Amino acid sequence: MNRRTFLKTASVAALGSAAVGAAAADPDRDRYRPGGPVLGSPKSINLDGFRTNEQLAAELQRIERRSGRLSLREIARSAGRNDPVWEVQVGGGDTDVHLITQIHGDEPTGTEAILEVIQSLATGDGRRVDRILENLSFTIVPRVNPDGAMYRYDVDDDGDDEWVARRYNTQAWSGESEHRPYYHYESPPGGDPGYDMNRDFNIRPPGEFDPRADDDASWWEQADGEWYMDMPHEGHTLFGSGLRLTPEVRGVTESFVEADPDYAITHHHKGGSLYPDSEEENRPQKQSLLSVMAAYGESYLDRSPFYPADHEPVTEAVNPFLDEATSTRSIRLNALVIEALAERGDSIFDSVTRYGYFPLWGSYLDAMCPNLANGGDSAAGMLYEVAYQTDDLGQKALGRMLELTRRSFLESFDALAADPDLADYDAETYFDTPLFGEGVQPR
Repeated sequence: MNRRTFLKTASVAALGSAAVGAAAADPDRDRYRPGGPVLGSPKSINLDGFRTNEQLAAELQRIERRSGRLSLREIARSAGRNDPVWEVQVGGGDTDVHLITQIHGDEPTGTEAILEVIQSLATGDGRRVDRILENLSFTIVPRVNPDGAMYRYDVDDDGDDEWVARRYNTQAWSGESEHRPYYHYESPPGGDPGYDMNRDFNIRPPGEFDPRADDDASWWEQADGEWYMDMPHEGHTLFGSGLRLTPEVRGVTESFVEADPDYAITHHHKGGSLYPDSEEENRPQKQSLLSVMAAYGESYLDRSPFYPADHEPVTEAVNPFLDEATSTRSIRLNALVIEALAERGDSIFDSVTRYGYFPLWGSYLDAMCPNLANGGDSAAGMLYEVAYQTDDLGQKALGRMLELTRRSFLESFDALAADPDLADYDAETYFDTPLFGEGVQPR
C-alpha cells in the first residue's frame, strides 16, 4: 500500500463509519499496524463505567491528599473544552517511565486501569509496591484528550446528543502551518473539527524547532487532496511528520522532555478480529484481546515485515534514531507482557498478537522515543492496544479489558523494577508472536 494511502485510511477507518472486515485490509500494511480498520459503526452507548473529566480530576486530587508519595500537576488545557490535562509523578527509583493513555478520546480503558495502578502505588503497601517505588519513577498522563473523552453528539438522529466520545480533540485549523495537515478533520463525527493527536508529535525538540512557524513549503506534498509534511532530519525524510498544533501534544512533549524517561508506554484500543456476524471464512479461530508493538531501529531492519519492499527508505520500516541497546530493551519489554499473560494459564488472556512495526512520524512512540531534546538519550517504547472500541464494549468486556490492561501494566513495572535491562527476556519471543491480522489459533 502506498504510504500516503495508509496514513489517510488508517485515520479515516478509525471513524468507524463503515463496517470493514479485518481480512479486507491490505496484507502488506494496515492489517498489521495499529490505527487500521475499526469494525462496527458509531452508536449510542452507556459510558457510565468511565469517569468524566471532573470525576477523574476529583479522584486524582483525592489520591494526592491521601498520599505523601504522589505529585499532581496540570500540564496543559484542552483545545475545545479548556479542561486540564493532568500529570502524575510517583516513585523514587533510578529507572524512569513515561506513560500516556487516552490520546484518542474513545479509548478510555487505559485511563481507568492506570488510575487503579496509581491508587495502588500512591497509597498501597506490600513488598511488590515497595519494590516498584524504590526502583522506578513514573510520569503518567492518564487522559491526554479531555475533549474527545467527553464528546457528545446526536448519533441516532433522535434530536438528543449522547455521550459517545470520539477519537479527536475539538480544534479548528487556523492557518498556523503552511497547509492544513492530513490528520486534521473538518467534519469528523459530531461535526466539530479536530485533530488526531497521535499524528501531531514532532521529533525535533521545541527549543530547536517550532513546526507551527518553521515548516518549509518544499517539505509539503499533496496526495488525494490531503497535505503531508515530509520533514528532512539528519539525512532522512520523515514522512507525514506532525506539527505540534494541539496544546495537549505540546503539554505531553514538555512532560516527556522533563521526565527524560528510560521507557515510554502508550495505551490504545483497536478493532476486534472476531465478530459474531462476520463472514465465516474471515474469522480467526480465536480473538486477540491485546496487541503490542515495539519501536526499534536499524539493528533490527531485517526483522521488519515491510522491508525492503519497493526499496523504500529505512524511515518507512524502522526508526533510525534508536540504537541497538534501546531497540533491544523495547522488544524485551513487549516480550515480557506476552510471556506474563501466557503464563497465567488463562485462555482468555493467552492470545496476544503483535503489530508489524514501521514508524508513524507524528506519533508519540516514534517522535518522542528518540528523545532528541536530551541528546538522543532514547527511551525504549511500547504500544498496547486492547480489543474493541468503546462502541463495541459491553460491561463484561469492559471488565476483561480493565483486568488485562492493569495486569499488563503491573507485570511490566514489576519486571522493570527487578531488572531495568530486562536481560531475562528474549527478543525472539516478540518476533515469534503472530502478527495481528494473521489470526490466533487455540493452544
